[in-house]
Amino acid sequence: MTSPTLQNRRRTSSMLTALTLALVPATGVAVVAAPAAVADAPASSEQAARFEVDFLTGMIDHHHMAVMMSQMCLEKAVHDSLIATCEDIIATQTAEIETMQGWLMDWYGLEHMPDMTGMQSMQWLHDLDGEEFEIAFMRAMIRHHWGAVREAETCLARAEHDDLLAMCEEIKNVQLSEIEMMQTWLQEWYGLPGGRPTSTA
Repeated sequence: MTSPTLQNRRRTSSMLTALTLALVPATGVAVVAAPAAVADAPASSEQAARFEVDFLTGMIDHHHMAVMMSQMCLEKAVHDSLIATCEDIIATQTAEIETMQGWLMDWYGLEHMPDMTGMQSMQWLHDLDGEEFEIAFMRAMIRHHWGAVREAETCLARAEHDDLLAMCEEIKNVQLSEIEMMQTWLQEWYGLPGGRPTSTA
């Protein structure tokens, strides 16, 4: 049986092949003429299209892991302020997943369901509770957020659609703010460092 992830990759590859074949070199200018069956509004170049598809599928998976981690937080965290932040992460990133799935379909004719395999690396959090969980969760989420910030910065340099650029700016700003907040809590509640300062972003 072919896995959903492999099916998504094959659909992505087929779409990008169609975009590449639609380039018209005779005029000396590469112009994408994407078939309506593939996408309604793809990026204007194969390179930008490839980046946007890879970014959207990757960030959907990345957001899904953050949502799953935050659902654990609702059950195990001690401080109300951390629980409230986890609720915000769930609400914000679930909405962004749905938006990005819509863009993949609208722009590239692709479906992508979140890949669950990454959660295997987070199973150890299930064995923790209370303060121990909070420390481990915040450290893990800070690292996870930094990954999203780096990807968002790349998106701002390489993506084409204005809606996607605006989301990447929002992802960067919101997650830097949450990183700084969790770093402060690690220090105030547990006297522990929170890693790289957000001022270095």
